[in-house]
Amino acid sequence: MSELIKRPAHVALRVPDLDASVAWATTVMGMRVTRRDGEHAYLTHGDCHHSLQYIGAGAAALDHVALEAHDGAALDALIERLHASGVELLADSPQEHGLERAIRFRAPAGHVIEVFTGMEAAGPAHTGCGVQPRKFSHPMLTAEEVGPTVAFLIDVLGFRLSDDVGEGTLVFLRCNPDHHGVGVGRGPRTGLNHYAWEVENIGGLGRLGDVLAHNGGRFIWGPGRHGAGLNVFTYHFDPAGAIVEYAADLYRVWDEASYVPGRWSLDDHRFANLWGPGPPVEMMETATPQA
Repeated sequence: MSELIKRPAHVALRVPDLDASVAWATTVMGMRVTRRDGEHAYLTHGDCHHSLQYIGAGAAALDHVALEAHDGAALDALIERLHASGVELLADSPQEHGLERAIRFRAPAGHVIEVFTGMEAAGPAHTGCGVQPRKFSHPMLTAEEVGPTVAFLIDVLGFRLSDDVGEGTLVFLRCNPDHHGVGVGRGPRTGLNHYAWEVENIGGLGRLGDVLAHNGGRFIWGPGRHGAGLNVFTYHFDPAGAIVEYAADLYRVWDEASYVPGRWSLDDHRFANLWGPGPPVEMMETATPQA
């Protein structure tokens, strides 16, 4: 496990129609709004202040991805590592509501990463709408060159390699027992391919299919089972054009000493789907750009 990073926590997305995005998240994805200030909306799947943030803007973009540090000492240690690596902080205090401490910086490809401690609690709640996840799972970042971002996440933030597809074309990294908390894949631009949520089991994915159909949506890929990570998956587009993954049964690494990272060839389609076809072109060519 990473000695610095406890978990992936949320993504913040700039969206062209804030009302439409909030309506979709609260109707289809089972989220609830915890705070809304003008063009900023904070939403949660459960008991934390937010696990998703929308920012009204002229065009869709990734604003930042957020990770939670183990504690204040871990955050201090990360700041020292960033300074030693020549990485300048974009901010050394919280830039959003609900956080006690936070910093922001850019990863090598340009992704803005926030690391925080002390998120406010919002109280456990079931919305009764859509398919409410049980936790935020991970962002899948895109970059024209994957290697520098992967090295940064491992060497500076303390992530560990779980699976490597195509000798660095698509890399899955973990900071806790979950097989991956961040993925990095080669893409047309620096940005975000998808953000992912975990549900209890495959039954939740079936319910999501029904909810999507009722609200004019559809799966663009899945249900299927990834070879890398072994999770059952589905993917759909949100109103701003970002891809949302819902998944269950993600592999967990409980014995770090004995775990051997998976190595997959791009020609072996099983890394993408053990049950059926690989991802459609509309998914592989999508990357919400970094703002």
